[in-house]
Amino acid sequence: MARKSHGPAKLAQAAATAAFTLSLALAIRPALALERGEFQGGTYIAPGQIFSVKSPLGPNPWVIDSFDRSAGAVTFVDEAGGLYGVICTPNFDVLAGAPNDAETDLAILRNWLHDATFPLFFERQLPGAVIVQEGAATFEGRPAWIGVMHLPHGSSRFHNDPETGLPVREDSYRGLVVFSRDEHTYLIMTEVAPDVPWNSFLPKLSEFYRGISFRSPDAPLVLQTFADVQDAGN
Repeated sequence: MARKSHGPAKLAQAAATAAFTLSLALAIRPALALERGEFQGGTYIAPGQIFSVKSPLGPNPWVIDSFDRSAGAVTFVDEAGGLYGVICTPNFDVLAGAPNDAETDLAILRNWLHDATFPLFFERQLPGAVIVQEGAATFEGRPAWIGVMHLPHGSSRFHNDPETGLPVREDSYRGLVVFSRDEHTYLIMTEVAPDVPWNSFLPKLSEFYRGISFRSPDAPLVLQTFADVQDAGN
């Protein structure tokens, strides 16, 4: 039986503290300065080393990030309008990340998206934002919840308004995948064209996902330098 996610109010409170993080991509500047990660040599390391991720847009994208403890997000943007992002929060359902049946896992992931993450990171920032399609999937061998969002004026690209001649942000359509790993739940996303098959973004996000490393909850916090990280990859 599918079960209702525990603690949506707790999740909403935690996610709200990091909801400013997509400010540049959403055309809203944050009022608060929150914790930042580090980016060098094409790799981003989140605060507390919760995860690291290789830039999918080369070594010199714009990197917009903001975290409050272990909740927050990072977005990569380039001049051509490419966009990839990661949102994460701690698990607030006691069964998230546990060895559940698929139906329970999918209910947890869907509730995480609908109870807090989409309302706080997107709807609140961009009135009229909507999830236009969504459903259950298997992603990288595990249950996931996937979807496409329409974000009015949420693109990093601009066009000139024909009446005023002023630059106006274009609408954004973003493919997303929600999944749990260890003690955190994640949403990864990328820009998609509105006139292609709705799940056509999955190969792009699979490649993006393979560039993410997740810190095990049992692993000690090792204070690596970027030189250490780069040497390890050589």
